[in-house]
Amino acid sequence: MTEICLVRHGQTDWNLNHIIQGREDIPLNETGKQQAYDSARFLSGEKWDTIITSPLSRAKETAMAIAEFTNIDQIIEDVRFVEREFGEASGKPVSEFHDHIYHDNVVGMETNELLIKRAFHALQDIAEIHKDKRIVIVAHSHTIKAILHAIDPIKVPFQTVLKNACANYIEYKDGNWKIKAFNVSEHINS
Repeated sequence: MTEICLVRHGQTDWNLNHIIQGREDIPLNETGKQQAYDSARFLSGEKWDTIITSPLSRAKETAMAIAEFTNIDQIIEDVRFVEREFGEASGKPVSEFHDHIYHDNVVGMETNELLIKRAFHALQDIAEIHKDKRIVIVAHSHTIKAILHAIDPIKVPFQTVLKNACANYIEYKDGNWKIKAFNVSEHINS
């Protein structure tokens, strides 16, 4: 069985101010750094084999905190776990584009279908390469939601809001994916 914990990055100023951030490289703010360490302490109670991260700095900073607490020396960057391209909505207030995003109707935005295909294909590759291992993947809200939605669209509709630095546990066994827990955030103190 392959076990994966999908961790959303900690908070950025754009998260705090409800600004849509797609592939813009916005770093963690002070709260986000604390959230990254909260997640790292939480995950340090378990044995992990590998950490994979999106190349964006907010995810990499979160992954580095987790690596420090789990004694994993190498972090693997995988561009396929980058956040969704939000097209003309990027850098704009969430309130202006919320409904358009959830109806898959924004000019230049990566569609739900393409996002799910990209993220789930990456997940399948990781499960094959790291068979029977325990892996942490640090990524972004829409990327993680796409994966969870692909596994169980009833349990995790695309409109689900994932908290910053939340943990989402999935497993792969005998050709089947299963969500064990999602949006776990009780460990976040900030």
